[in-house]
Parts: sequence; C-alpha cells; structure tokens
Amino acid sequence: MDIYLIRHTSVQVESGICYGQTDVALADDFASAFEPIQSQLSALPENTVIISSPLQRCLQLAKKLSHGNSVITDKRIMELNFGEWEMQKWDDIEQAALQKWMNDYVNVAPPNGESFETLFERCQDFWENLIAKPCSAVIVVTHLGVIRALLAHVLEMPLQKSLCIQINHGAVSKLKYHQSEKVHHYWITIEYLNG
Repeated sequence: MDIYLIRHTSVQVESGICYGQTDVALADDFASAFEPIQSQLSALPENTVIISSPLQRCLQLAKKLSHGNSVITDKRIMELNFGEWEMQKWDDIEQAALQKWMNDYVNVAPPNGESFETLFERCQDFWENLIAKPCSAVIVVTHLGVIRALLAHVLEMPLQKSLCIQINHGAVSKLKYHQSEKVHHYWITIEYLNG
C-alpha cells in the first residue's frame, strides 16, 4: 500500500499566532499551491482512499484531490489542541506556562488543551486502522503535528526528537507499507519526505 501524507497548504493566519484545532481558512494562493500537489498524485489507482482531518484547511484540499469522490474525515488526525492558547499571539501567552510546555511538550498540555503524547496516541490508533484498509493507496490530508506523530510511530522515534522533522505547507511525503503474507509482520519504506 502506498501512503501519501499531505500537509495542508498555507492558511489565512498572521505569523506568530498559535492555532491548532481552530478552523482557520486557507490562504488566497490555494489554487497555485494545489498544482504541485496534484502533479505528484497524477497516477494513483482507482481504489485510492482519501482521508482528511475535518478542519477546513485540510478538507478543502482533500475534496479538490478527490475529483468529486467521497472523502473520509477522521477527528483523530486533527492538529494538536492548544486549548486556551488557540488564536493568541505566542508572545502574549503567559511566559512561565509557555516555558513549562516548551520544556516538555510531549507530556505537558496547554491549559484545557492536549499534550503531544495525547495526539500521538490517537495517531497510533488511526495508523492501525489505516494499514488494515483493503486498498492500493491512501492519501491522508492532515497537519504538521500529526505527520510528525505518524512518522515517529513508524520510525519508532522518541517523541522529543520528532519536533526536528520539518514538513512544509503543501508538502507530500510518501511511505510504502509492506505486509508479509507468511507471518504477521510489516515494514515501511520511506520513499520521500517533504516532497
């Protein structure tokens, strides 16, 4: 199975604003940003499944890729919930609380938000469902935090290190899932990241 992880394109949010599960809109350059994504996905099999975060910045892209076919939405691949910090300027967030989170973002959650460990757990659950799908290819349109969590899972990478993975807006990453028919075993080939 070919698995394409796609980060949504740029959004209409000024630089320096904290947003995670806030349903922000895509930037005005979406049409031009879409073209290179579409060109990377031009030869997919007919039984390709498209799964998207329900947030509009992902769902709009997923629907355009689907050419009118159905898109599955899944809340497990929504971005990190930043709770009370959503849509605040990073510079305006109480610095002691922000520093505490930055020192251990894996385990510490923003007020009324979630930790990266919580996001990772829902992404693990999503992955197990994903690899069980009877299809040749899957497109997952999602967010930076989710892509980092999925890659940390398949690479068995410590979550603290996953922040080093940079995935640009609109980037396509391709994994290939291999299942052994003789034993209950699978392995992953990373064909490219941040393409």
